[in-house]
Amino acid sequence: MKIIFKLAILSFASFAVSMQIVSAQTPKTTGDARIKDILDKLGAKYELLPDGDFKLLIQTENKRNQVVFIESRTEKLGNLEIRYISSPGYVTKGAIPTEIANKLLENSGLNKIAAWQVLTKEQTHMAIFTAKIAANSEAETVKNTLLAVGYGADAIEKELTGKDEF
Repeated sequence: MKIIFKLAILSFASFAVSMQIVSAQTPKTTGDARIKDILDKLGAKYELLPDGDFKLLIQTENKRNQVVFIESRTEKLGNLEIRYISSPGYVTKGAIPTEIANKLLENSGLNKIAAWQVLTKEQTHMAIFTAKIAANSEAETVKNTLLAVGYGADAIEKELTGKDEF
């Protein structure tokens, strides 16, 4: 499986990663018009990344901030077109400690729409909270999903590190 997500880490250089199994469309520097229209309709502030993905910064509890990415690239499973919405929650040099990995696995089972996955680049391991939704979802679904992903990732980041880096 190819991995391609965009991640910004305040304390280091950007860490770029992404997910792709079967591409339903080629990435566009203009971004998927369906997501652009939804975000514009919602009045959301976003940054369009060079690969066409959307980067949003949402404010969570106690004035904490959390970055959320919506991929323009989609995947197909039969006739279902799938879009990824994701947010980083934990990063470490070297392997993720067993107790933290178990915590992330348990947390995945408690969530309705998203789950944790671990991406590795060299010796850096990053836990990413990711939801997979229908690519043609309506504005309310996209909004609720990006908030669920952002709040979920931020809650784990706060619990595990006490920091607000993402």
